Amino acid sequence: MRRNIRILYLIRFATACIPAYVIERLFWEQRGMTIQDVIYAEIVFALTLVVLEIPFGLMVDRFGRKMGMIIGTSFECLSFLVLLHAFSLSSFLFAMVLAGIGTAAISGTEDALLYESMQQTGAGDRFEQTVGRMNAVGLGTAGGAALMGAWIAQSFDLITHYYISFCFLVCAVLASCLLSDTHSARPSTERTNDSGWNRLLKIPSFLRIVSFTVMFGTTITFLDEFWQLYVRDQGIAVSWFGIILISLMMAQGIGNLLPKPTRLSTVLCYLLLLYMSGIILLAVMDGSWSVLVLIGIFLIYGWSEPVLTTLLQDCLPDERRATGSSTVSFAESLATMAVGLGFGHISQAIGLNGAYFYLGLTGLLLGLGMMFVLRIGGK
Repeated sequence: MRRNIRILYLIRFATACIPAYVIERLFWEQRGMTIQDVIYAEIVFALTLVVLEIPFGLMVDRFGRKMGMIIGTSFECLSFLVLLHAFSLSSFLFAMVLAGIGTAAISGTEDALLYESMQQTGAGDRFEQTVGRMNAVGLGTAGGAALMGAWIAQSFDLITHYYISFCFLVCAVLASCLLSDTHSARPSTERTNDSGWNRLLKIPSFLRIVSFTVMFGTTITFLDEFWQLYVRDQGIAVSWFGIILISLMMAQGIGNLLPKPTRLSTVLCYLLLLYMSGIILLAVMDGSWSVLVLIGIFLIYGWSEPVLTTLLQDCLPDERRATGSSTVSFAESLATMAVGLGFGHISQAIGLNGAYFYLGLTGLLLGLGMMFVLRIGGK
């Protein structure tokens, strides 16, 4: 099972080393896709995730983790193969469906496989540290791939990025085939353990973890998507964008590696309030110093990632481990779409700063409510 951990590191490296992402919008425009077409593609990707995440979690819990990793990496690889030959909206949308299937398959599988591999080797107490390191490897690799992609774009055609990315994803598929399963497949004639599912929904810590994950994950999505526009509005030149991107990735990676104290629920509450206050501060600040606040927000989010992953895996029963992880991701996707409606309307009406103020204030109020509930419950 120690080999599983090394292979998962390799898969994370291969799936993060995608130089195509740095020129994605330019490539789509070169193929005749408009901004509206890109929005359609993002919607199709999100809907595919929402529809398939929980079914894939149930399937992986029944038939084993290795199959989920192979399916996930294979479909992500296929999506890039389609993009190499895509010249119409329908083909781009088909690629997004394939990418959504791949992401949904991996969503609840990777953490479950890593957790069970470490438990079986007697290293379960180092799971949180390993998750942090793996996330940091992914972020560092993505940053390096972005720099590599920017360099390649100066000398080669944009499609070269997609050929290189496809080769890395093929390596991920091959690496997935080398994994050893950690979860015994149940016969198809065996009935689903309904008591396990009901017990999952009744675990107070599970519902608390879902709430934390949704609040952190939903807000960081909008910061990650629109920080370029925010920074531009602060009067910062485009030439600084590369340095800012690397700084955000480094902050998130360092956050993943920072030590974690005891009484995590209490610390998470206070950091969530600080995190949401930082988003409000972004909305009211003016000038280049706001970039430091943005970096601090990504640092806090990076700290929360391995903590929430570990708390989730610790509370899940074995027979629902992948399903539970997929359920959390499903809830986050729904919340992102719901919050996005308000975010988009407010940004159109009063600007991006107003939308960030709405986002931070909503999160701050929810965080205060959660802290009140935890104190009442003596947590």
